[in-house]
Amino acid sequence: MPTFQMNSASSVSAAFYLHQAKQAYSKEHWNEACRFAQLCLTSVKNDSVIRNSALGVLSVALIMSMKMQQALTVCLELNAALPNHLGNLNNLGYIFISHKRFDQALIYLNRAVGLEPSYIHAVLNLGFALVGNEKIALAKDSFLKVMALDPNEIKAQYGLAEVLVKEGKIKESLDLNDQILQRELNHFREHSRLIFKHHYLYPYDMQRTTKALQRFGSLLTSVTQIRYSELSEHMPLRVGIVSPDFCNHAVAYFLENTLVQIRQDSELSSKLILVGYYNRHVQDETTHRLRALFHDWRQSDEWDDSRLIEQIREDQIDILIDLSGHTDGNRLLVFAKKPAPLQVSWLGWFNSTGLEAMDYVLADPISVPTSDEQWFSEKVWRLPHLRYCFSIPQYAPDVSPLPSLKSPRFVFGCYQALVKINDGVLSCWSKILKSCPQADLRIQSASFDNDELRSLFIQRCNNVGLDLSRVSLAHGMERQAYFSSYAEVDILLDTFPYPGGTTTAEALWMGVPTLTLTLPGMLGRQGEALMTNAGLSDWVAQCEVEYVRKAIDLANGDWIQREALARLRVSMRERVRFSPVFNAQRFAVEFVDAMYEMWQRQCNEV
Repeated sequence: MPTFQMNSASSVSAAFYLHQAKQAYSKEHWNEACRFAQLCLTSVKNDSVIRNSALGVLSVALIMSMKMQQALTVCLELNAALPNHLGNLNNLGYIFISHKRFDQALIYLNRAVGLEPSYIHAVLNLGFALVGNEKIALAKDSFLKVMALDPNEIKAQYGLAEVLVKEGKIKESLDLNDQILQRELNHFREHSRLIFKHHYLYPYDMQRTTKALQRFGSLLTSVTQIRYSELSEHMPLRVGIVSPDFCNHAVAYFLENTLVQIRQDSELSSKLILVGYYNRHVQDETTHRLRALFHDWRQSDEWDDSRLIEQIREDQIDILIDLSGHTDGNRLLVFAKKPAPLQVSWLGWFNSTGLEAMDYVLADPISVPTSDEQWFSEKVWRLPHLRYCFSIPQYAPDVSPLPSLKSPRFVFGCYQALVKINDGVLSCWSKILKSCPQADLRIQSASFDNDELRSLFIQRCNNVGLDLSRVSLAHGMERQAYFSSYAEVDILLDTFPYPGGTTTAEALWMGVPTLTLTLPGMLGRQGEALMTNAGLSDWVAQCEVEYVRKAIDLANGDWIQREALARLRVSMRERVRFSPVFNAQRFAVEFVDAMYEMWQRQCNEV
């Protein structure tokens, strides 16, 4: 492991160390390159040429070793000495992109491109920084420029596929990705991103998604798995949880109260030793709270797969749980090597992983009925009610009165990411408003802060005939203000085939029910699972026609129906508090029981 405190022998010159560092660099021996570059830096005195050269070698070696924070420090030092160093400016941009600090990335990448417009690496990274900053037209220009400079640059084509997603052109994006991956079979990360994007496509194509999962799994069949010849039942079980989302993220909202209940209950706490493996550098209040709930914590965002596997093995993990699936920041290549004898997919993913090495997926009776087991490479383990439990929100105000009791207008609401609001959803909303002259629609999204994305969305609304004079497009807001905004809506309209999860649970807590359309797949049935477990199965539609009809009936209801909706709103919080949606105490018991039952079965099978 490279450090910044190494000392060199005075008899060996800095030039020699630099030569050794460059030799290691040329062979892609990154740890060795780090070591010799650092020795050079500790021994060099007044030779700025040698010093800057060593900083350049060290920065790249650290990036290739995934030590981004250390690489940033080195790159900034080199930038102070050589502010026009193209490679270093590009590397700074790359590091800030990896940290999702896109504004900072743009500063350095724009400078690099300004100095050398044909510097293809900087133009490419500029495109990805612009995508991250949601400057879609400029991002497309950058990727097209890269294609003009080098028509075979695959990453620019991937970038164009991401632009298509931002434009709401999901099918076109998937088709482009498929074309690329037919030529570049071993791009594991891109295969994974493609699988995630499948869930935005409407109509949802289960068979196409399953083929993509099978293709991903087939790429890893040659990976050597660690084998376990003997397993024994014992207590406590050591359970590792791997995630990039131990921060202010939807996954954490579902996870936190379950961990709290496990740690507060002496019997449950005695059964599990929890080890967290955190794959993101972000540290916020949620991170600090979650960290305190684990017995051990590993900051693994700068670890390569081998280092993470080594630590999991050293920690003697019995059950390793993946919370990411094919979402951003996943470590599925680690799970493919089977670093723990029992591996489980849970919470942050809503389908099969496609991995032979993943033993189980945690589900529930609604989200994965028996007939759907055919779509999973894992064995399906159903928890009794829901596959997760939502943590009671910290910043939620009291439930507000039903707005339509005081106003003749009935307000539908939606808080989903714009990528979930496809043309099929918009068409249904258009039909609903046309049949409900006293109804309005309020859509809230942080993407509306971006004029370009707002314009693209308005254009899509116009294309399906949605009356924008009755649609309010609200900007993103802080969490407390977001909860308060539920006072402005009567009910929520869900998206499909990618429905709400977090927003549906939060809306229930605020007394606002969600009208959801259930579709095939674990994700497609997510709204049904939540609403049914909240005791609101009549808010589930089985087809578009029923979805539209139910919405129309609610908006056009008479005063008696409005009063019934108002009573439901006022009673909702206490109604759902002890339901499976929020009852973390009961869920924690079910979760721990599942761990032991799966472990027992695994022991018997081995």
